[in-house]
Amino acid sequence: MKKQIFIIILLIGILSLQAITVNQLKQMQNSGELIVGKGEAKTESEADKYALQDLASQIIVEVKSSFVSIAREENFKIDEYCESVVKTFTDIQLSNAKKFIDPASTKNNQIIYRYLTPEDKERIFAERKTQILSLVAEGEIAESSNNAVDAIRNYYWALMLLKTHPEHKTITYYFDHEERLLNTALVNQIEKILSKIKIEITSIKDVKDSNCLDILLFASYQGMPADGLLVKYNDGYQWSDFERWTNGKGYFSIKKVMAKTLSFIEMEIDCSFREHGFSGEIRETLGSMKAKKFNNSYKKCELQKEEVKNIESVESVISYEDEISREKIAVLNNIITAISKKDLGTSRKYFTARGFRDFNALIGYGNAEILPEKITLKMLKIGDLRVVRSIPLKFDFRSSNEDFTENVNFVFDQDNKIDGVTFSLSDLAIKDIMSKKYGTDEEKALIVNFIEQYKTAYCLKDIDFIEDVFCDDALIIVGRVIQRKPDDYSDRLYQQLGAGMIEYITLKKGEYIKRLQKQFSKKEFINIRFSDNTIDRVSSKGKKVFGMQIGQYYYSSDYRDKGYLFLMFDLENPDEPKIMVRSWQPEKAADGSIIGVSDFQFD
Repeated sequence: MKKQIFIIILLIGILSLQAITVNQLKQMQNSGELIVGKGEAKTESEADKYALQDLASQIIVEVKSSFVSIAREENFKIDEYCESVVKTFTDIQLSNAKKFIDPASTKNNQIIYRYLTPEDKERIFAERKTQILSLVAEGEIAESSNNAVDAIRNYYWALMLLKTHPEHKTITYYFDHEERLLNTALVNQIEKILSKIKIEITSIKDVKDSNCLDILLFASYQGMPADGLLVKYNDGYQWSDFERWTNGKGYFSIKKVMAKTLSFIEMEIDCSFREHGFSGEIRETLGSMKAKKFNNSYKKCELQKEEVKNIESVESVISYEDEISREKIAVLNNIITAISKKDLGTSRKYFTARGFRDFNALIGYGNAEILPEKITLKMLKIGDLRVVRSIPLKFDFRSSNEDFTENVNFVFDQDNKIDGVTFSLSDLAIKDIMSKKYGTDEEKALIVNFIEQYKTAYCLKDIDFIEDVFCDDALIIVGRVIQRKPDDYSDRLYQQLGAGMIEYITLKKGEYIKRLQKQFSKKEFINIRFSDNTIDRVSSKGKKVFGMQIGQYYYSSDYRDKGYLFLMFDLENPDEPKIMVRSWQPEKAADGSIIGVSDFQFD
């Protein structure tokens, strides 16, 4: 009986909603019962877009007085500042706004109204506050792990979102056991981290017959490489574009004539990361709000104090750990020469067919060249394989105006042939994996190697590897809603998912591969960085099945985002690793959780 009454009430509500008139909307708007936006255009979709934009403007009008002081501080007129704030609202945030089509609409003039209650407005700002505090917490976690780059990124994004919140002057957060106002605390935290980032010149080389000096630099934070730092420099003529430094290593080139007149190399660290790994309202906010500058983001290195080494040609000075055999050293020396001379064919004999395919693809990834620096190569033993790590390469994607460095590893098989080439994880990421207590050192090495294979496959758009590495019945979760898959293995997993998981969608392996193929075809390059991770052993029966939660920063020539990746994988056969579960979520759940091992049960 109660169910029937509920349905009747619901139907009455729907009918009354449909029966609303334009005059009623205007009366409720004037009385403050509703906030209303109006849009007119030739098509319904375009009119709806304008209605949402107008609705966002009306929301900001209601809190306009809250932005007077910050507009003055940012040297904006209040209306200009509010217009910038309006642009930070996305359709997703306004998705709960009800829609009304004016009966007066014609074929060539659609009139759409979108409206919310004052309570809806408060909910929108409450959600933004939640996101601000979530970013601050992520920054705090990164800072406590000595991950300066991720800390700066999260604090900066939180600061920019804070500038769009009507309570920007009163929101607080506990830093170092003290409640502080966020609008000043975030600036102080970023300045503090920047002040501890040290950049030093490691070598200057004067190459014969070149009109430029090659300058190598190293950035550190608390004694660790500042991995992923974005830096630009002034060569005496102009500022360069920002380049990403992997493991804190940077490389500049300055004309010799200009170098004689420069006492310092001036540099700037980018704190916004507006082109590296974001989506949704963060993207809109960074694109609309005035960028914040930080005093400690500017760095100088004395140029004239450094010794300039005269050399015949640009070459790396490479040394090897004692455990690396003479045979491998000879092979690697020949390969390094082939890379330097851009004559890869001469090194084919040192590879298996698969290994050379990977090598050719990787070196062609972005006009690769070896950084001319001192390198000590190390070796990691993984079963019968030997992984020699890590040669620093600089990649240049001219069409996309992107430059970055990556360390590259060579995987030797039992016959001393190179069977694989991978991009290395950062020193910080490797240290994080190796320091956790979930398995033996050999198992940890297996995981490092596997994640590097995974990263490399996506960067090189290696669809064959990706197709092979996923189980045929893999559970692949993306988005917001989960649907059951008609196969035994993933059906068993699905039944173990909690009720809160209903907000994600599942793809079959074939669907996921087709989606990747379509995405890969549009991109000049893909690059992936990983941050803090958590690893658990899934099976207690001695099998090498692990679950890893890891922060992922993905950026490509046409798309960038950040989110949280969960992989459940089987390394029982290291030559044929298998992914059983892959999930990706753009943000943590409301309770701060990420999909992980605890969401599944196993026999």
